[in-house]
Amino acid sequence: MNGKETISFKNATILAFAILISFTVVSLLLQGDSYLRMVFSDITGPVIEILVIMGLFYAAYASKNQGQHVQIAWILMGVAFSFTALGDITWAILELVFSTNPFPSVADIFYLAFYPLFALGIYFMPRDKFSSSDRYKIILEMGIILLTVGLLLWVFLISPNLTSQEEFLNIFISVIYIVFDFVLLFALIRLLYSKFKEEYYGPLILIGLGMIALIITDYIYYLQTLQGTYVSGGLLDSGWILSYMLVGLAALLQITGEKYQLIPPYLSFIKKSSFTSYLPLLLALISFMLLVWANEIQEEPNIPVIELVVGIIILMVLFRQFLTERALSSSEKNYRDLVDNSLVGIYKTNISGDILFANESLAQIFKFSDVEELKSHQITEFYKNISARKEIIDKLRKEGSFAQYEVEMVSREGDTVNMLLSASLTGKVISGMLMDITLRKKAEKALQDSEEKYHTLFESNPTYTILVSLEGSILDVNSAASEFAGISSQELIGKNFPELQIFPNEEDIKFQRSKFLLALQGETIKPFQYQLIDYKGNYSWVESQLVPIKKDGEINSILVISKDITERKKAMDGLERMVDEKNILIKEIHHRVKNNMQIISSLLNLQSQHLKADEQFAVSILKESQNRVKSMAMIHENLYQSKDFTHIKFEDYITRLVYELFYSYSGDADKIRLVVDVDDVNLNMETAVPCGLIVSELFTNSVKYAFPEGREGEIRVSLKQEPGKDDAREFILTVSDDGVGFPPDLDYRNTETLGLELVNSLTCQIDGNISLDLTQGTKFTVKFKELRYKKRI
Repeated sequence: MNGKETISFKNATILAFAILISFTVVSLLLQGDSYLRMVFSDITGPVIEILVIMGLFYAAYASKNQGQHVQIAWILMGVAFSFTALGDITWAILELVFSTNPFPSVADIFYLAFYPLFALGIYFMPRDKFSSSDRYKIILEMGIILLTVGLLLWVFLISPNLTSQEEFLNIFISVIYIVFDFVLLFALIRLLYSKFKEEYYGPLILIGLGMIALIITDYIYYLQTLQGTYVSGGLLDSGWILSYMLVGLAALLQITGEKYQLIPPYLSFIKKSSFTSYLPLLLALISFMLLVWANEIQEEPNIPVIELVVGIIILMVLFRQFLTERALSSSEKNYRDLVDNSLVGIYKTNISGDILFANESLAQIFKFSDVEELKSHQITEFYKNISARKEIIDKLRKEGSFAQYEVEMVSREGDTVNMLLSASLTGKVISGMLMDITLRKKAEKALQDSEEKYHTLFESNPTYTILVSLEGSILDVNSAASEFAGISSQELIGKNFPELQIFPNEEDIKFQRSKFLLALQGETIKPFQYQLIDYKGNYSWVESQLVPIKKDGEINSILVISKDITERKKAMDGLERMVDEKNILIKEIHHRVKNNMQIISSLLNLQSQHLKADEQFAVSILKESQNRVKSMAMIHENLYQSKDFTHIKFEDYITRLVYELFYSYSGDADKIRLVVDVDDVNLNMETAVPCGLIVSELFTNSVKYAFPEGREGEIRVSLKQEPGKDDAREFILTVSDDGVGFPPDLDYRNTETLGLELVNSLTCQIDGNISLDLTQGTKFTVKFKELRYKKRI
């Protein structure tokens, strides 16, 4: 539906009745000229029918969204009217062109096809289902109506037709018309007793009125034909035109989808009253009156048939009454169960305050053991303020009824009970319901207190707290945030952040949007820092956190929690500058220590150059001292070149140390192969310095004494880390060679040589232990743990 409207339903209705009135007036004016009257009637009918057919088929097209059954219904009605139009055209041709009586003729075939097709179209309209008890009752009521109407048709139309002196074909076709009209009447009654969706009410009411007009006109036509008084093109044709107009208006209402009030307000009682329940009784009365009339006319041949049918109708009425009473009894029982088991108090009192009726729930609300005990009191006793009772009565006298009225009452034990009251006044009787909402009121009070606490915390929070909608607009803001922006909370609500011009540049806005989008996906955004500009133009550092707020499992807002960290940021920047200055100072110290050691090494080297050739022992001592100083200098050099001033990358240090020592003693790389196998470990300064000296002493011994007279071999330096207990790191340092071996008569633990004495001393310094293996050359193994830093006193 909802196609483009070319004419409103109201205007179409006015136009339709204008055409009907015009048709009637012209028919009256042409009473004296039978031929012109026939021409006017025979042409006007098909023209109007073609317009109705177009409307019906367009209504079917417009109903495609309402289901296949609705479309088929309108199509069948359109096809039915198409046959009627063909019948009228055939009738006009026979009557005007050939000047013959169109009854009986081919036109009757088209006319008769109309009735079952139109009835089938109404049958296809979707309707709601009834319960089994209602369905049996409706079948009985429809049966009573159809039997009565069928009896009337038999007595006044079918029986006279069968006993007339007309030809058999004329009688047969006349009876078929009456029967088919009866089928259409059945469809009308079924329509009347069906429940449809509200959107179908308008079109179906118009279709029903059109069917009534058509059936009444048809039956008048049959009577006039039977009596020989029918005049072609006479006033009776206005009945058919009216039925066409009503069906056409129904199609238009279906096309436009207008919600039009077809029943005027002063006839609203028709909608409220179940007048269909009185139809069977009315028809049963008519059938009984028909029986009385038939008995008074002695020559009436249908008395036995009338008596039989009336008897069946009366039995059906009695059975219907039985079903009605049983349904009423069941309904009353259900109502009583509903009232008795209701959790809401139901009451009925008079103006004076006497309790006329109360259910168990009301007795329980007021703490009474049973209803009778409650009824021995007056309702006025339970009002906390008696003036509230007077206000309720005054309100009822003015309005007649009301709902959702809160009042405070008291129980038998004196407890205050909050009630939600509904009431209506009929004469001097007040009836209604009372619902105990005491718990709800307490919950509302608790919620109100909670909201006040939340609002107090929200407002007093020194951080900037802002609630933002999914679209980015501000929903709520605390005073701290409004003070920062220099705008009141009321003015801030509804704005978005870019409007406030608090971000230094566009990049900051993009950064905030990226965080906001992540929060919309349900992520709790960890604190992040950025700059804002307050209303005075001052830049402030802020740390924010975005928290998604969920309602019913769905994110409905984002809570922004921000705090000013400008002072903290300044303090952190100051600390960073101090750390940088300290690092520079430490670097400078290590650099100066390394330079000083280089000077000492150079002095030792110069001193050795001034010794005489016969003083080689002294030269050797000075060279060893120089190498010891160099090993310590290299540590300080690595420290000031590193970002970490507390640890040495030992692999690089040992490799460089070993090769410099090797070449300082003029080692022959072609004959002596060096192997350095050190794990990628970092040692603190407390461990690295003694460990480097140990390697220097042991490696120097291997270079000097392991390979005399140009002997070939290998020197291996290894440092491996092993897992230790209590998170302590354990290491194994190995310096080995496959040379001539360590002198067997020399005790490396108790020796007068400075080098080995220094090795033992340094091993003790790092809390290690040293061992010697002479199975394959010389192999010193030192096991130690990394020393923990000890404060110097």
